[in-house]
Amino acid sequence: MTDKMLAIQHRLNPLHVYCRMVEKGINKKLSISICKYYELFVYSTIAYLTTLTMQICKLLNPTR
Repeated sequence: MTDKMLAIQHRLNPLHVYCRMVEKGINKKLSISICKYYELFVYSTIAYLTTLTMQICKLLNPTR
């Protein structure tokens, strides 16, 4: 479960999103602006929820 959560968090990471946008041909300056706001308003919540979920999983399954 934690591997899947980390994979999701990686895919949604602002730097990863920026790289994919530039790869698709979006202007670098525009990509930076979009990712800056994405990180502030979206990713911070995603990262918090991912961390919280992983902590809960560790509490429920202490053998790992």
